[in-house]
Amino acid sequence: MKFTVNDQKCGANKDTCTAIKVCPVNAISYTEADEPITGKTVNCAADSSGCGCDCGDNSSGCAPNLYGRIVIDYDKCIECGVCADQCCGNAIEMVG
Repeated sequence: MKFTVNDQKCGANKDTCTAIKVCPVNAISYTEADEPITGKTVNCAADSSGCGCDCGDNSSGCAPNLYGRIVIDYDKCIECGVCADQCCGNAIEMVG
């Protein structure tokens, strides 16, 4: 079982990402990128404090970080699935 981050769904906020906080082996981190993620849309509720969006009182005003990315270090990952369960944007998905 391997997990991957769907950049289209990820708000990519290093300070609020719940997946980074819960990983028992620190296999998840945040990185800046030189190019924005085109077509990125993040669907969060107005009260989602951990989603990585800055929604305020209006969820239609979400502004995801288009340059930031959440990455998984597969050398550290123990494939426990905690990150996928806790990812507020459902951006961490199981593959293969």
